[in-house]
Amino acid sequence: MNIPLKITFVTLATTATASTLLGFCPVSQAETRQVTICRPVQKVRVVQDAAAHPAAYRDGYREGQQSASKDEPFEPRTAGGEFARGFEDGYYGRPFTGQQYEVQDRTETYTTQQCDTVTIEED
Repeated sequence: MNIPLKITFVTLATTATASTLLGFCPVSQAETRQVTICRPVQKVRVVQDAAAHPAAYRDGYREGQQSASKDEPFEPRTAGGEFARGFEDGYYGRPFTGQQYEVQDRTETYTTQQCDTVTIEED
């Protein structure tokens, strides 16, 4: 490689490297700060009636059988409703009769806050 070609190559390489470095390094240091922004958001949750949800009798029956198999003394359930009826049937070994009535799960809408933190650059 001859000398003028080497000089041209080195000059081009230096110019490309310097412009790349200058592009990524700011001339003045920018200040940054973080800001938290909160906004109200509506959410939905499912609420089950502990005594009469769609599977209350089945759950009570299963727990009654388990309680009886462990020789635990019978204690009436505070949930009442279909759950208590199922528990009693399961505990005493009565036939599984299934749910007599069903209270559908209901939904509740509630409002909560959703917050995001953003970084702001200031000159």
